[in-house]
Amino acid sequence: MRLRLRIFNKIDDIPINIKFILISVFCVIIPILTVNLIFLNSLSKTVREREEENFKISYERAKTDIVNVIRESVAVSHSIYTDADIYRELDRFYEKGEYYSVFISSLRERTGRYLAIYRNISNITIYTSNKTIDSGGHFIVIDDEIRESSWYKKNKEVDGRPVLYAFVEPREYGEGKYKEFLSLIRTMDGYQRGMHDRVLRIDIDTVWIRDTLKREEDYLSLYVVDNEGRVVLSSKEYIYEDNDAYNFINFDDLPFDKEELLLDHKLGEALYMKGWRLIGVPNEEKVYMAMKQSRNFILLLAFISMLVSGILVWIILSSYNYRIKRLSNHISKFGDGQLDLIILNEGKDEIGQLIRKFNKMAIRINNLINDIYKLEVQKRDLELERVQAEINFLQSQMNPHFLFNTLNAMLIVSVKNNYTEIIDVIKYLSKTLRRLLSWKDDLVTVEEEICFTEMYLKIEKFRFSEKFKYDILIDDDVRNFKIPKMSIQPLVENACKHGIQNIKGQGNIIVEVKLYEEDFEKNLKISVKDNGIGISEEKVAEILMNLEEDIYTTGSIGIRNVYRRLKLYYGKDFKFFIESKKDKGTNVSFIIPLESKLSDLAHTKDM
Repeated sequence: MRLRLRIFNKIDDIPINIKFILISVFCVIIPILTVNLIFLNSLSKTVREREEENFKISYERAKTDIVNVIRESVAVSHSIYTDADIYRELDRFYEKGEYYSVFISSLRERTGRYLAIYRNISNITIYTSNKTIDSGGHFIVIDDEIRESSWYKKNKEVDGRPVLYAFVEPREYGEGKYKEFLSLIRTMDGYQRGMHDRVLRIDIDTVWIRDTLKREEDYLSLYVVDNEGRVVLSSKEYIYEDNDAYNFINFDDLPFDKEELLLDHKLGEALYMKGWRLIGVPNEEKVYMAMKQSRNFILLLAFISMLVSGILVWIILSSYNYRIKRLSNHISKFGDGQLDLIILNEGKDEIGQLIRKFNKMAIRINNLINDIYKLEVQKRDLELERVQAEINFLQSQMNPHFLFNTLNAMLIVSVKNNYTEIIDVIKYLSKTLRRLLSWKDDLVTVEEEICFTEMYLKIEKFRFSEKFKYDILIDDDVRNFKIPKMSIQPLVENACKHGIQNIKGQGNIIVEVKLYEEDFEKNLKISVKDNGIGISEEKVAEILMNLEEDIYTTGSIGIRNVYRRLKLYYGKDFKFFIESKKDKGTNVSFIIPLESKLSDLAHTKDM
């Protein structure tokens, strides 16, 4: 229970603006961001999974097409391998010119028909050691150059069994110096060996395979890698080492991060494709773009949601804040006696109810004040009559001329006995009393107030001797402006009594009167500074609070009298300051309007 009360107390201390902001942040913005982040994470995961699935589909599609072409080549090789007529024609001994007719009638038809059917096979060639055959077309006589070729040696290495092999050969015509080949090679020994060697080479169309790989380039970079780790075909262009031989580049030497590798599978389980792989490297740019589009959509959705909610919260907050501020300002004015009604659209909510109740209370208080004011006026009139009667009685008892005659007698005695210091003090005191008795108006010029203050300072100078000095700084432009009488001397007296009386060393008081401009309006600033013992910050705050709340204290009578009189004349149009530091001195100052404004105020006061 206590913990709950503490929490509620802490919440009650938070301004309503901050409360609305906290509510909008924790109850609107953060939930929206959280939901959208969760949604973004889920959507990103879905997008990635979808793209990875597309990678797999693309990969399997390319793999299937390539494997099908290889298998077609194997099927063709098997048909030729088992064709007894081809064996018979290849082993015959031909007289000069006899082979051409046999080729035209039989051999060309037996090989050419496969090329017409299987368009992904670029060429079918049978190599034989029968030298009576004329090399050309699909039948070539094996010579030393062929025996030294890489594909022929590869056939010997595998003992004539079918094998898939990639190699390059110089290009006799067309673009480029070299041409790449992907061939199925096998020895034709399906029947009797005979007296001649026979080797079948079926060349797969590498252009078609490369186009197949490029077809999937939006999703994957595909590489056909043989059993030696060489990249024999690719959707990219860099499949050769940069040398005169144009050898295939090794896959491990390709310039990309191998951690990006996603798909790496065998082309097949057949012995002729053992070790051959199709490797797919995902196009991360496509994934990134898809995720970026999703992220932008979510961010736009979050922004619109927060914008709409923010505008709604701002409208509600503005409505509440405006009425609460109006109510708060009017309540604050109560302390200054301004009991104005709140004129605005109240509304039907709780704040509207408060405003209506406030207006009712203000009306009742105004009525009570009017009743009380009439009673106070009557009471004040009676009191003034009583005070005036007492003053008249005192004046009848004591003639001011008697006081002046006494001071003159003291002056004569002092002159006769050469009491020079006492002479000056008596003169200043006499002038001070005469000035007090001669002042009939509440308003005097700055010049008059300063002269009166300086006579007091001269008396204090006699009192403190060398321990005390003073300076009076006054702008010539302000000497004729009128101010309430006795508005500077009490501050000087307070500085002497409480400031410099108890310090060690020489005391110093500075009285300054000058023009002061604030908000493009000229005012009068009067300050009394001393280098006395100073006042603590806590004591200064206490004095100012007591002045505002009109609490009587014995330690600041002079300051209080000046403050109250200024407030009576100027209302809220004056400013009062106390600046002090312990053992550093005190500066008491006030800012008041110039004479024209003061005259209006005084005239209003007299009315």
